[in-house]
Amino acid sequence: FPHRDFNLQNPREFADYLYSAGYDPIDVCRWLGIAVGVLALPMLFSRTRAKQAAYALVVLALLALLSAYILNNVRLPVNEKDPLGIMELGDNKADEENNDKGKSSDDNDGGGSNNNDDNNNEGGSNNNDDNNNGGGSNNDDNNNNGNGSNNDNNLGPSRNNPPQPVALAVFYDEYSPSDGVFHFRQEVLSKSDGHHLVASTVDDDVISTMPTSTELLATPMQAPEVHTKIATSMFLLKPHSQPPQLAMGQRVFPIQNPDPKLFVSAYGVDSVGLTVDPIRLLGRHSIPAEWPQEKVDHYLQIPDDPRYRALSDIIVRNIDPRFTGDDLVKAIYIKSWLEKEGYYTLKNRHLDDKDPVASFLFGSLRGYCVHFAHSAVYLLRSQGIAARVAIGYAVDDKLSGTNSAVLIQGNLAHAWPEIHVDGIGWVTFDIFPENGDEPPRSFIDQSLESLFGELARNDKSGGRSEEARDSSFEIPWRGIGYTLLGLLFAAFLALYLRKFIILVCARQCHHPDQIKLAMRGSSYFWAMYGHPWRPYLTLDAFARQKVGEESATARLVELASAAKFGAKLSDSDAETARQLYLETRREAASKTAVWRRILGWLNPFVRY
Repeated sequence: FPHRDFNLQNPREFADYLYSAGYDPIDVCRWLGIAVGVLALPMLFSRTRAKQAAYALVVLALLALLSAYILNNVRLPVNEKDPLGIMELGDNKADEENNDKGKSSDDNDGGGSNNNDDNNNEGGSNNNDDNNNGGGSNNDDNNNNGNGSNNDNNLGPSRNNPPQPVALAVFYDEYSPSDGVFHFRQEVLSKSDGHHLVASTVDDDVISTMPTSTELLATPMQAPEVHTKIATSMFLLKPHSQPPQLAMGQRVFPIQNPDPKLFVSAYGVDSVGLTVDPIRLLGRHSIPAEWPQEKVDHYLQIPDDPRYRALSDIIVRNIDPRFTGDDLVKAIYIKSWLEKEGYYTLKNRHLDDKDPVASFLFGSLRGYCVHFAHSAVYLLRSQGIAARVAIGYAVDDKLSGTNSAVLIQGNLAHAWPEIHVDGIGWVTFDIFPENGDEPPRSFIDQSLESLFGELARNDKSGGRSEEARDSSFEIPWRGIGYTLLGLLFAAFLALYLRKFIILVCARQCHHPDQIKLAMRGSSYFWAMYGHPWRPYLTLDAFARQKVGEESATARLVELASAAKFGAKLSDSDAETARQLYLETRREAASKTAVWRRILGWLNPFVRY
């Protein structure tokens, strides 16, 4: 079944509530089945013969042994990597096959390993050279120029990369980004090695290591007066080598994983987000005066190609004279030029062993986010603006629902520029090309997003405090169970009390009107010992068949029939009926095996 944990398809409300409360629906259904069997067991002895009861007990014993064997040795085929059954398993297998086979041609479309070419611009793993301009992981120097930096979950912008949930962000503060996009940054690339950007230890304001046992802190560089604090909890559905963090992450710390089968890891993030529109930052320089020259050179380094400076000069030469020399205005012009002149497509790879960014920027201007981000950084740096490339995920605020949880999908991996503004800190400066051939992103299923949020909120601390908080609705299964057990016990007690009253009242026959009580007690005894009256038999016929016409049972039937049809009886007749009742008990016992009599006393369900 492809619904929750490959176990239940319907009812969805039943399965979802159980998962939200931390229970496995299959286990609950198994125990319900066992409870039904236990409740049905006493009913077998209501109207059955000894041989039928013995046969039923043997069958139940065999079924119990078989059930125990099945429960211990046979499990449903659960995919531990995808317990909710929402990811495209077939596409995953196809991607894994491509990764195993590898691709060495120049038209490598991502997903797979590029072992021969030095320029793997999209997806996969580059094992020979540092020049990795796509998503994926670079195994030599961890130099990533593209969408994400993980092994499997960030395969870059590929048509063969289906939308698969990779992480869940739970918000605790109101935050709306100025550009309408939630940027979940994992790592930044700022060091130029001659033909592309790589990670550097200079970027100590970025946390790019997963938290394990202790919290990780970033060097504060953001001005607090123009930033707001944002608290989130991140729950990863796929392994990541760097922790995605909303906006500018300042503190990352481990939290309790509410469901290890579903979430690979969980951690809390304290971030800061810009509260003012970047256009209001005009008049500020990019590089602070207190920066050492070594740091300035680091963030202004570009390839040894004069075309970058020449093109940037052409772009900014039409700036209004009133803003001449304003770094932010220059950045806005460069951003606008790339958005208007560039064309977003996944078909152009720009495989150039010397400078793949130049192949895009001074060529067709057709590419994807990796090319736009690196081109913007080089153009900005050529104008004296400190810039770097950030990689992670970008989620359009319009694509997410109204929930306080945002579901991040693998096809949302992204790369974007960041610029530094004096007195402000690093500012997200994403490029949004106006033209392209990619279809619009599909909206995220709000019910799925809400479900993931409820599962994640089983972490009582929610990443906010050490004290447990229960803010989600949970069905009180323990209380319901105790209530059902109490009702079941009360029902059994009432049945046993009914049996006791019938047998005791039958012995209190001292008046003609009480003769029917003695007859009732006799009938009950016969039925309790496995000899109930059949619907097609009269009482006297039953007595003759069981013990004969001269038996105490037959005489008691005759006396009770006389009392029923209005015969005038005396107290001595009532005493006689009481004595006959006691004799019918001995007659019933003589016709019944010992084990059947024991079960008769234990069975509260007797029909007579």
